Amino acid sequence: MPNRTSMPRLPPGQRAGGAFPRFGAAMAPLPEIPREPRLRITGAVKEPGEIGLADLLTLPRQEQVSDLHCVTTWTKQDLRWDGWRLADLYRQLIVPRFQPLPEARWLVLFGLDGYCCSLLLEDALDDRVLVADTLDGEPLSLFHGAPLRVVSPDQYAYKSLKHFCGISLREKPVRLPLGLEHRRGRVALEERHARLPAWLVRLPYRALIAPAAYLHRRGIQAGHFVGRATLLDELMPEAGHREVHDIWLEATPRATFQALAEVTGREIRLLGPLMALRQLPAFLAGRTSPGSFGSPVIDSLEQSGFVRLAEEPDREIVFGVAGRFWKLAGNAPTSTVRDRESFVSFNEPGYAKAAMNFLVRSEGRGSRLITETRIATTDAPAARSFRRYWRLVRPGSGLIRRSWLAAVRRRLAATG
Repeated sequence: MPNRTSMPRLPPGQRAGGAFPRFGAAMAPLPEIPREPRLRITGAVKEPGEIGLADLLTLPRQEQVSDLHCVTTWTKQDLRWDGWRLADLYRQLIVPRFQPLPEARWLVLFGLDGYCCSLLLEDALDDRVLVADTLDGEPLSLFHGAPLRVVSPDQYAYKSLKHFCGISLREKPVRLPLGLEHRRGRVALEERHARLPAWLVRLPYRALIAPAAYLHRRGIQAGHFVGRATLLDELMPEAGHREVHDIWLEATPRATFQALAEVTGREIRLLGPLMALRQLPAFLAGRTSPGSFGSPVIDSLEQSGFVRLAEEPDREIVFGVAGRFWKLAGNAPTSTVRDRESFVSFNEPGYAKAAMNFLVRSEGRGSRLITETRIATTDAPAARSFRRYWRLVRPGSGLIRRSWLAAVRRRLAATG
């Protein structure tokens, strides 16, 4: 049963928030996520070593509904985490296997993204501290700490480390730059800052919410959350407009990529109506004919003027096109773009270039499928024209891409 924590509904100085952004190093690329998590155990132990997924699976699972309190004063309420108690991991795996030394009073936790934090052993062994692999019924996303995240609801969120990959047992905690992190960070006592009183830092911290949320959105739009460099980064490192969508799928990267390649236009429920609306002026002018939606959409892209620019099997595929997309009845792609080299070098005035990728990453017990579209224009008049066009079509563009990802999920479910 869920274990609702005993914290007040809103602790001192906190405000409830609807969104759940990724705070911290908002613009930093995410790390590569291993298919199976491993925890490296070092420090004041008799023998260092590793704990693997098979070890974690021997522990009893715990579901917990709790609130996450950011030190900048926002609170995300009623998050449902599932995983293992850190106390069980420590007592049943670390103690008998690695034999902590008497001076081990602190656990220094490490993340795959390079972040670390310190938990007093007493705080770490609280029954409400989890090592979570699931949030609200789904495996942790890249944004929120996959494959494992420490969740300590009675402490500020800088103690709830993302991308958990190791523990160092130590006599003293680590000291972070500027001394901002309180040693214990207990929410009920408003231990926000290592030296300054809570009343003094509330307003300055609260002022950080909007800039941090903005950086989070920019990080998504700029593709900063996809880990190592992609083929799309190589082909179009800079763009004036970006659109990113993703979905977690309970399938291997190979099965996900195969399903993506097989999805037909009929399976993408919103594709037909929205594309018919977009092509209506050209159709009435006799410049195009209704498209066929029975073939795989990946193949249809090339038939409609897109060029397959690059591909890494079972990981990423990139398509590109150049045209005057804002023209109602004359937006046919230019034939000048025929391959990767001509796409990269294309700079004819009055045009826009668009590159779209599908990227599959292994994540936990499945895969995350990400699609990103980037658009760049060749001169200022084209930029103005495309900007007006983008405001009009972007909602529909987003609907098509989300429907496309949902179609991949349905195809995977249908094929088992």
